[in-house]
Order: sequence, then C-alpha cells, then structure tokens
Amino acid sequence: MADEAVTDALPARAFPPPWIVVETAAGFCVEDASGLAVAWTYFSDDVDQRAASGAMTHAEAHRIAKAIAMVPEMRTIIRSLQDGLAEADTPDA
Repeated sequence: MADEAVTDALPARAFPPPWIVVETAAGFCVEDASGLAVAWTYFSDDVDQRAASGAMTHAEAHRIAKAIAMVPEMRTIIRSLQDGLAEADTPDA
C-alpha cells in the first residue's frame, strides 16, 4: 500500500517519440527521443549460454526491440481510429 502512495505522488514520466533501437555488445536498447532507455532486450550468440540463461538469439532480441520501439506510433494510430469512430457515432445536427 505504501508503494502505491509513493507511485501516485510521482508525476507521470513522458517518453517522447520517436523511440529508436540502439544495438550494444550484448543486446538492444530502446531509447526515447531524449536518449532515456525505455527497454532492453538481451541476446547471446552462444547456444550453451542461451540454454543456461534463457537469452534470446540476436534476431529475436532485435525483433522484440523493434516492436517495443513502435509503441508510441501505434498509440497514435489507435487514438486516431478511436477519434474517427467517435465522430462517426456522433449524430448529425
């Protein structure tokens, strides 16, 4: 309960678009327009290490990072569709 009070007191953080995918030695970092890390995906080229750690392949980690980077764009598209549907439902005067 105390954690909820602290979370509610903090201002909502903005992660301005566009979000980009930056490759590092062991993974991909999804960064917002200000360079803040939004998410990380990790990969390993070593089959044994992947089996032991559950790390993804390079292609899997890249695909997921790209999908995460699309979130702001998808939210804009969804909002536009919702606005269009709301206008269509509005009776003509």
